[in-house]
Amino acid sequence: MVAKYSPQSLIEAAKEAGLVSSVMSLRDISPAFSDHYAVAEDALQAARAVTLKRTSLLASADTLEGLGDRPRNAELAEAVAQGVPTNLIAVGLSQDKGFLRLAMDLREQATASGPTLSAQMPENCDEETLNELRHAGISVLLGETLLTTDTPAIAIDLSRFVTPDGFETDVLRDLIQAARNIHGEALCVLPCGISAAAMALGKPFSPDIAIQLIKLLKACANDESFRKSDADMLGLPSLRKQPETYAHPVLIAPLSIQALSDFEPSSQEFAPFTATVLQDDEGHWDVAGPTRLGLARTTPEGLAHLLTELSNAADIEAVPGFGDDILKTRGFSTDAIGKVQSALGEGLPLNAAFSRWVLGDEIISSDLRLPPEAFDSDGRGLLKAVGFTKAEIATAEAALDNRTEGMTQQVLQQAGLLQAASPEDDWTALLDVEGLHLIQSVSGPLPSKSDAVSRPASPLWLLPLDAEQDRSIAERMAHIEALAADIVAEEDAAPPPYTPDIADHPNVSRTRLPDRRKGYIQKAAVGGHKVYLHTGEFSDGHLGEIFIDMHKEGAAFRSLMNNFAIAVSLGLQYGVPLEEYVDAFVFTRFEPAGEVTGNDRITAATSILDYIFRELAVSYLDREDLAELGDATHDGLGRGERDGISKTEGQPLSGEAAQLISRGFSRGHIPDNIVILNRKREEKAAEEEIAKAEAEAEAAEAAQTYMPDACPECGSFTLYTDETDGQINCDTCGKVGVALS
Repeated sequence: MVAKYSPQSLIEAAKEAGLVSSVMSLRDISPAFSDHYAVAEDALQAARAVTLKRTSLLASADTLEGLGDRPRNAELAEAVAQGVPTNLIAVGLSQDKGFLRLAMDLREQATASGPTLSAQMPENCDEETLNELRHAGISVLLGETLLTTDTPAIAIDLSRFVTPDGFETDVLRDLIQAARNIHGEALCVLPCGISAAAMALGKPFSPDIAIQLIKLLKACANDESFRKSDADMLGLPSLRKQPETYAHPVLIAPLSIQALSDFEPSSQEFAPFTATVLQDDEGHWDVAGPTRLGLARTTPEGLAHLLTELSNAADIEAVPGFGDDILKTRGFSTDAIGKVQSALGEGLPLNAAFSRWVLGDEIISSDLRLPPEAFDSDGRGLLKAVGFTKAEIATAEAALDNRTEGMTQQVLQQAGLLQAASPEDDWTALLDVEGLHLIQSVSGPLPSKSDAVSRPASPLWLLPLDAEQDRSIAERMAHIEALAADIVAEEDAAPPPYTPDIADHPNVSRTRLPDRRKGYIQKAAVGGHKVYLHTGEFSDGHLGEIFIDMHKEGAAFRSLMNNFAIAVSLGLQYGVPLEEYVDAFVFTRFEPAGEVTGNDRITAATSILDYIFRELAVSYLDREDLAELGDATHDGLGRGERDGISKTEGQPLSGEAAQLISRGFSRGHIPDNIVILNRKREEKAAEEEIAKAEAEAEAAEAAQTYMPDACPECGSFTLYTDETDGQINCDTCGKVGVALS
């Protein structure tokens, strides 16, 4: 390979394939190496300055956002008085997009990652100092390394060299030789993907397996031998020592952001390999390369089963509580279920799969009878609207999110390849490997031991810890965040509020009943249950309220009927026609129902509401079609048909009579035993007409006929001719004998 390709082109090809990283100095390839480590006090001071700057920028951004896009001078003056720098105000005025854009820029500066703060401390440093540094956001190198920062280094992903036939030792040797030809024998090699390589070889990940992989790398890099006993642990052939050997240092250390910008190893340091399954751009799941190789070596049938399960990972039938039959009972058609299934197969989450943009407006409005605009991106809200509970939705989402991972872990566990970080693993055993340098990164707290003897002999790269917070504040913030999440979930689930069209009802107002009003009480029994219907009327006799009392019923049912009556009464007083209630509630069916006794027009009812609104319709709306007995008179007296007396209709209830007699009780007609005398009323009307005519005549006589000329004295147009002497007088200023020119 070296004879055909130049060393540089070979390394570039390996970089493109993801086998190796770029060759760079240790200070660039790992954050654990620096030319200028700060002392503890200087690092703390720099961290405080960074925190203060970030807080100041965020506070200024909040203030500027409060000013709006185009604030007035008075608002800007108030901001300056509150401490906003004048030069910041000037910058905001000079920007085309105003203060909101400036506030956005300040937020970006505050949240942007600044320079990495790091310090180097001796191995015997006390834990209090280390924790103070780490809580301030400072990374700490605990101990010293034997390598210099300008040493050239290259990172290698060992898992990429594992194939179905074994390990490509020749390719690894050629790559390191090419890098050595360019950068010399001092080249440092950083192995990555150790856990992924173990899985690809079908071996459980442990310190012993890691040691053998490091020895294999050293043998390939330095042209050393790889003994058969070590090779057997990996299931690989041994390697012979070459005539010329080298001494490349091997380093296990965390990689920097710069190194990871063009190199993505399967795993770093001794972290377990967790990316066991991958999802492509189309949302389809597949087994990762190391996982596929490991299962093919250990349990080929398990690999086949896993591939089958992954192909059906998005099947809606496998989601608990969301099968086809259940969705159909909630109103989803076969077409809608197919769209959801297709969306899940493309990798969309459950929330998006049931959204408007997947189902379509026609399905939501026609099949589910819901407003489509309420579910643009809110599938959870739609599922709640059709009857799924919050717990059922959460269970389904968890099943979809964790299904592929759960299936893979189950197969790997059966094959003995499941990897997990274990505190029992003693990675310090790698220090016995000759030529290996180890800088192990620690993200959590150190063991609670104060003596330096308990710490590993190799340097540690201590990552920053979260800032310490008062326990009471932390608990309160957790509670606030939980409440905020619930509020957001409720707002997402709630349908859009109904906003009535005021233009259609510009004068909607409540007409209250007089304190002393007419009405009637009707006692009846429906299916053996006594019902007392109380009505209240407006002064014109129209129905304005009802009350319903049930005899010997439970408190809950009686309260329900009372509140129902109040709701109907409010509707009547706000102008809802009684006809609407009658059409809505007549012939409703529920118990009690059956024979009606005590009512002279209704003999049977299908429910309490059917009886009540049929009674109101007969009494107030003259709906004889809802009555069953129509021959009785309004007062119960016979009409003497057997005596030859002709049947007559009752006299309609006039407005004057409605002020004295209940319209409902009389059912819209004056009873036969009441006579309204019109003589007195006619005499009174005649007297009112005469008085009105006399008043009009007097007003006409009193009115003066003014001339069209203005008075020369006062300028008023109130000149008139006195019929007695013929002089012209002014009715305003009283001038007598006005002479007109």
